[in-house]
Amino acid sequence: MIRRPIAWRPTARTGPLQGVAVNAGTVKRIIEEAVNPILVVGPKVRGDSGLFDAAVGISNRYGLPIYATGGAIRSFAEAGVSAQQISLLHLTNLLIDPEWKTDKGSVDVAVFIGTEYAIANNIFSTLKNWGAVKSVSVSPYFQPNASVSFANLNSEVFQEYLEVLKG
Repeated sequence: MIRRPIAWRPTARTGPLQGVAVNAGTVKRIIEEAVNPILVVGPKVRGDSGLFDAAVGISNRYGLPIYATGGAIRSFAEAGVSAQQISLLHLTNLLIDPEWKTDKGSVDVAVFIGTEYAIANNIFSTLKNWGAVKSVSVSPYFQPNASVSFANLNSEVFQEYLEVLKG
């Protein structure tokens, strides 16, 4: 019997469709194979230089445009890194809108890093139920509503995964 991964927060319910727990190699492959992926960066990067460096490294390695949410823009501005400031709710509404396109066309993969767990869970639920965008959670905690997510990880393994992603 194969066990389903358990959400880090037990109240994070999914309904009949649950995301898949993957490793860093799988996330790397998803980003590489995507036609128009984006990187959504949340406010947790402001207090965590390692997470900020990982976000910048992932963006640089794969050429992902950065959408900074929840005050994360300040970290990017201070570091001189190009990022677009946007509300997470507004970005979610854009991602489920089939008419919305970036410079490269419709977004097919959205990679989330540094977002608050409960808020991200609701965003992933919205994308899963009403959007066509594949959502990827780069967090040490399993996100059951994301299309793919890391399993619940200790800090050492999470840092190893970040190193694999940023190259």
